[in-house]
Formats: sequence, C-alpha cells, structure tokens
Amino acid sequence: MLSPLAIQAKNDPALAAALATYTSATPAQQQKWAAAYDAATAPGAKKVPFNNGALNVPAAGPVPAMMAGELAMARSGSLDTDLLAQNQCYGTNFTKPLLFIADGGYYAQQASNMHLTGDQWGVMNETGSYPGQPWLWLYQMWYHVAPFKNSSSVDVWAVYLTGLATVLLLAIPFIPGLRDIPRFIPVHRLIWRSAPDNEQPPGDEQEAVTTAAAGRAG
Repeated sequence: MLSPLAIQAKNDPALAAALATYTSATPAQQQKWAAAYDAATAPGAKKVPFNNGALNVPAAGPVPAMMAGELAMARSGSLDTDLLAQNQCYGTNFTKPLLFIADGGYYAQQASNMHLTGDQWGVMNETGSYPGQPWLWLYQMWYHVAPFKNSSSVDVWAVYLTGLATVLLLAIPFIPGLRDIPRFIPVHRLIWRSAPDNEQPPGDEQEAVTTAAAGRAG
C-alpha cells in the first residue's frame, strides 16, 4: 500500500511528511503505530475524535494521515488504478486490488454469511441465487475430499481430475457395461411412461402410423 500512497504524496505535502516518517521508522515502531490505530478504530472501541476531518490518534503516529490519504484515493477511484498500474505486463491482473479488498475480516465475514467461502462449497454459490451453478460440483469436490484438500497443489489436482472425470463421463456411451447400466437399473421408468393405446400421435406421426397399418393390412 505504500506505493499508491507515494504517488499521491507527490501532490500532498502532509501525506508526504507522514509517509516519510513512517518509512524511516523501525519495523517495530511501524507495528506499534499500526496496532494503536487498529485498537482505536476497532468495533466497540471508544469514539475516536476528529481534527479537521482527520482521526486524532496520537499513539498511531503518521498512520491516521496515511489512512486519510488512502481513503481520499479510494473515493476518487485512483487507488484501484494505482494498484493495477504496478503491474506493467498484464493490465487485467487484479491480484493486488483483490488482496487489498481481502485484507481485514469484513469481506471475509460477509462471504461467510452468504456461504461463499471455499469450505462452504462457495464456488457453486452466487449471491442471491442459491444454489448457484450446481454443474461445478465435480470441480469443487476435490477441495473437500482427502488427500487433495490438504495438498498445496489442490488447484492442479482439481483441474486434472475434473478433466479426467469429464472425459470418462463423455465416454460412458462407448464403454460396454457402463452404457448398459440404465437397462439393468431402470430408474428412468420412474419419470417415463409409454403413451396410452387410445392416445393418438400428433401430425405426421399419425400419418406414418396409418400408412404402416395399411401396409400390414395389404
């Protein structure tokens, strides 16, 4: 997050001073400032006073000024642009904006409430449309069964195993034995029935039946 702030600091002397103070401090001091800011702005914390629109948190050092600058960038739309501009090769790489959004627990909690996290089979769900895309169950399944779910290469396993399973599914009509399962287990009869004898086929089918009957009679 320091890179976008450095760009904004070129036109904001107060932000430039706060950023210089922060970057020149030791990592321990930076952590202490950040912890003080988090404690002051945490839900349920005592109301933080403002000073000319800026948070008054002396123990947080330059962090309030930096956060105010970041908020101004976000409101103007330049924050997302600066995050994308850090990647000179692929303009459609949204990794850094996504990491920024994922930082903290707010969006993670929202996703959990809507059952969109990975351990909730979230890839099959979408907001406002349950259960979402059920045809993705085959791909998502590998993230929830051992030993793949504990593997650091689970993404690769999911792609290859889903591809293999898809090929097998497509090959079922050509595999002796497997293609005969519907005959051995006639589940289709629960939802399919023959037409009654007194039910006449419509249109051309009726003509064909009449012609066939005439031929047999002749």
